[in-house]
Amino acid sequence: MRTAIRFAAVTASTAALLLVAAAAGAQNTARVNVSADSKLWIDGTSNLHDWSCKADKIDAAIDMDVAAAASMTVTAPKAVKKVEVRIPVKALHCNHGGMDGNVYKALKADQAPDISYILATLEAVPGDKDEITLKTEGTLTIAGKENKISMTIEAVRLADGTLKAKGVVPIKMTDYGIQPPTAIFGRLKTGDEVKVNFELNVGAKAIAALNER
Repeated sequence: MRTAIRFAAVTASTAALLLVAAAAGAQNTARVNVSADSKLWIDGTSNLHDWSCKADKIDAAIDMDVAAAASMTVTAPKAVKKVEVRIPVKALHCNHGGMDGNVYKALKADQAPDISYILATLEAVPGDKDEITLKTEGTLTIAGKENKISMTIEAVRLADGTLKAKGVVPIKMTDYGIQPPTAIFGRLKTGDEVKVNFELNVGAKAIAALNER
């Protein structure tokens, strides 16, 4: 489930930053980070009850060429030069006494402390003036194992200038060699598939700073 969270974080970051660079005809390279109010959480099931884990730390760095970040016209997806997201496994919290430790163990937190995602390709599908759909492909690494992943991200620019990217991505833990965690001395057994939800934002001030470069 940590894996799903990391992946979601990266995806959301890509979408939000991409939206910033969308109109870029760009000659200067700039780095933008997602806002502190961004969030990522994973929803899963078990034989006893559904569960949810939230990441309290999301590190996302996007390097892009930016000339006119304030514009919303989606003309240059290639303006995004690099997107990399890392999330410490131990930044995941499930609000359940024994669940956190079991999740860390299942994700091999000591041997592979971070979950990471690196964007490979993206395709922008324009919507209305302030919306864009991003079809992306990249590499997600969890518990030391890499997998290629495809994601669709919905991004929108709000009235205050904030760029918001959100989506839901289903992921199977066993695809990363992870045994679905258990809790309550084995009585609670989680399902293999989890849904990673993300809502990442790039604030108006960060966008304005790009325009001042």
